[in-house]
Amino acid sequence: MKGLTSMEYKCPHCGAALPEDASFCPHCAQSVRDRETARVPAHLWRRGLKWVLLLALVAAVGAGAWALRPEPAAGGLPAGEITPVVFQEDENGMVKVTPDQLREYFPTLTGLNFSTTSTTSDNIDDYLMENLQLAHLVSSRGAAGTDEEWGMFSTRSSGTRVCLLMFDRNTHLMGYFVGEPIQVSEGQWQMDVVSCDYDFTELYEEQLAAFEGSWEEDFSNYIPLEEIGSSGAVWFLNGYNTGKGPVLREDDAQIYHLWAQLHGPEPERQCREIERLEEFLPDEGRWKCYLLLDADYDLLGYTMLDYQGNGG
Repeated sequence: MKGLTSMEYKCPHCGAALPEDASFCPHCAQSVRDRETARVPAHLWRRGLKWVLLLALVAAVGAGAWALRPEPAAGGLPAGEITPVVFQEDENGMVKVTPDQLREYFPTLTGLNFSTTSTTSDNIDDYLMENLQLAHLVSSRGAAGTDEEWGMFSTRSSGTRVCLLMFDRNTHLMGYFVGEPIQVSEGQWQMDVVSCDYDFTELYEEQLAAFEGSWEEDFSNYIPLEEIGSSGAVWFLNGYNTGKGPVLREDDAQIYHLWAQLHGPEPERQCREIERLEEFLPDEGRWKCYLLLDADYDLLGYTMLDYQGNGG
C-alpha cells in the first residue's frame, strides 16, 4: 500500500484517501469537516430575552383584562350582577311582588313596576315605554314616579313572561328582570334580578316632547257608551286603573300609556276585540280610558268607563 502524501488524508468515515482541503468524501457521500456551533453574542441573548418577556407580560395583562371585563349586555339589555330573589305563592296560586319584599335585597329602591309582558325586545327602552313609571313621569312632566306600586302574576298560567323594573330615582333604572319566573320549590318562585346603572332621562325627554305635540288631537273626540255600538269601533286599546272620575284629567298617566300604544310600531298587537271591553273594566272606585279603533286600526275616539261598566 502506498503511503499518503502530505497533501492527502483519510476520510474518517470510509478510510478513502482525500486531498487535504477536501470537505466532502465522494466515496461515502459524507462530510469530512467538523461543524462548529455558531455562538450568539451574550448581549443579543439578553436583548431577545427581554422582548420575549415583554410580549409575555403584554399577553398576560391583556388576558387578565379580558377575563375581568364586565359581561356584555345579553342581547342589548344592561349587564350587571345577578341576585336571585324568591317570592312566595299564595293559596290562590298568585305571587305578589312589592317594594318591601325587594328592599330586603335592594335597600335603595324607591319604586318599581311589575306586570306581565308580551314584549320580546332586546332593548330595555321598549320595556320602559310600556310601563307605568314613564307614563307617570310624562303625565306629571317629571314630577312623580310610581312610588309604592306593586304587581302580581298567576303561577297557573304556563309560559307567563313578566317584566320587573326597579328604580332608585325617577329616571334611573337600578335593576330589572324580564322572562319567566322559575319554580325552585313547592310554592316558591325565583327571579334572577339584574342590577344595573341605567339613566333614561334622554328617553323621558324625547317621549315628553313627542307626547306634548300630539296627544290632545288623539283625545279630542269623546264617544259616549251608548254610541260605541254605532261608532264603527272594532278594536280598543286598554288604559290604566288611574282614572279618579268620569272626566279624563290631563295629568292622568293612562293618557301617555294609550298614546304610546297608538303610536307604537305595532298598535294592532296591543288591540283587543271591542266585544271584550267588559273584561277590562277598572278596579272598584276607578275609571279607565279606552281608545276605540275601526277595522283598519284607525282612531275613532275615546271613552271612559267605571268598574261597573257605566259611561262617563
